[in-house]
Amino acid sequence: LVDVTAKCNGGKVTQIRVTNVPSFAGDIGVSLEVEGIGSLTVDTAYGGDSFVVVNAEDLGLDITPDNAKQLVEVGMSITHAANEQLKFVHPTNEGFASHFSFCMIAKPIFYDEDGVAISHTAVAIQPGKIDRSPTGTGCSARMALLHAKGQLKKGDKMIGRSIIGSEFRCCIEEELEVAPGVKAIRPSIAGQAWITGTTEHRLHSTDPYPFGYRLTDTWPKKRW
Repeated sequence: LVDVTAKCNGGKVTQIRVTNVPSFAGDIGVSLEVEGIGSLTVDTAYGGDSFVVVNAEDLGLDITPDNAKQLVEVGMSITHAANEQLKFVHPTNEGFASHFSFCMIAKPIFYDEDGVAISHTAVAIQPGKIDRSPTGTGCSARMALLHAKGQLKKGDKMIGRSIIGSEFRCCIEEELEVAPGVKAIRPSIAGQAWITGTTEHRLHSTDPYPFGYRLTDTWPKKRW
């Protein structure tokens, strides 16, 4: 169950806080061979979806908009390698496919003047893009890893920061187990969004394609 709370001011929603599903670390500090890069040390984690996490410094890349193309290409290669060499299995959700969905390229954690952890990351998404947000699932997975490494505990806060500087404010709300011996956290993620458009879909009784249509993938990008 995911709880959602809206904070309002003057008739406007100014913040949405989501209390996410239990999130947990997978492998920590495992070796991964990536074509064109070599051997990397990576972590894996689940925060509502599955992530392979790599240190940006190990790639020699800073998380800036100018590096987006390189970050996504490297991220896709790492995701592909992880799905070939590593394994992710959710301990209680048998319906979750045993694969890694995303690559998180993360700078080392640092702390602001209030002692809040700052997590600056870029999340690479197939078939080839970088999320403009720090992603709620990604922040959850990062907090689960930091908790497993002893760097965060219950009640600690973290600010997730994306490649464009957008932020989520996160907190470890609870410590628990998702299965015997599998420690987890229940994180919360807070942020704000703005409506940029409204779309209306219609279906006419004479439409010959009421269920849509399918074509082979037409994206002009390398497939990983």
